[in-house]
Amino acid sequence: MKSSKQKRLVIVGAGVSGLYLAYLLQEEFHITILEARERVGGRIFSIKGHDMGPSWVWPHHTEVLSLIEHLDLQLFRQYTKGYALYDVQGRVERFDTPASMPSFRVEGSLSTLISALHEKLQDVKLHCNESVEAIKVQQECVQVKTTKEVYESEIVISTLPPRLTAKLHFSPSLEESVLTRLKATQTWMGNSAKCVIEFKTAFWREKGLSGFTFSHIGPLGEIHDASTTNSAALFGFVNLHADMKNFTQNVKEQMIRLFDIDEEEIINIYLVDWKREVYTSVQEDAKSLSAHPQYGIDMSSYSHRVFFSATEFSYEEGGYIEGAIRQAKKISKEILIMSRV
Repeated sequence: MKSSKQKRLVIVGAGVSGLYLAYLLQEEFHITILEARERVGGRIFSIKGHDMGPSWVWPHHTEVLSLIEHLDLQLFRQYTKGYALYDVQGRVERFDTPASMPSFRVEGSLSTLISALHEKLQDVKLHCNESVEAIKVQQECVQVKTTKEVYESEIVISTLPPRLTAKLHFSPSLEESVLTRLKATQTWMGNSAKCVIEFKTAFWREKGLSGFTFSHIGPLGEIHDASTTNSAALFGFVNLHADMKNFTQNVKEQMIRLFDIDEEEIINIYLVDWKREVYTSVQEDAKSLSAHPQYGIDMSSYSHRVFFSATEFSYEEGGYIEGAIRQAKKISKEILIMSRV
């Protein structure tokens, strides 16, 4: 039996966390989503069918796989057949691609997941180009102040990364120990710049190469096959020391040097530098990482009317889409239990 939907709920952020939370809670609440960007999706973003943010899911990411199946989306396995390349000064060496857990991509890019979730929202108000500045817990309601309006609701869920969360003005204030933890937590994708190169053909496959390359020279340090149904492509993570002023030309030269091709083989080069995305990362995120960060933040001490749901807050699979989905399910269950008491 459907709820009368008497309570209001504001969700900050229209990435995968925010959209999935709205999908899970829309039967119980009048929901408003506030998004700073002009688009939905957050760190899930594609250009012409190419994932410019995250792209992979793995067999142990059961919640994401279940959601993909539920939304009737299709998966295909990441291409890894053939030799890999090791790129050092003066030489390019071939080596056997190391064994690893199989990874999968979503047909049409992960943006199809965002679109499918968005399409399932009914009577949910979405406001883009509206950045949240402050959250104030009052006796009767929670106020959310944006660059344009002030919204009032019974419950607020922030899906911002921890370091962006720390920049919001909270009333009452967050505990100092919590603020310290938020500021110390690396933003997932926050130090990444991702480049996709489209080619006329997937020539590396014909040469017995997987597309995987590890380079000490750059500008791309780690390269993988990024081909889609309609396009032959490679993607690479940009080295932190890369010369961005001459980036496009340097990428072309790297492709020519690595694969011994003509420049005419290259069709397009796309770049998204997440370090420069002000609605994703802060300056501290740009530092290099030696290992996957430790994620999981307990925010239960703050308020029973303000919740926090982004992948970095999840103790399980934090720093992956799986973590975002698990945290959203956890938070939605807590809110539904509380609202029905």
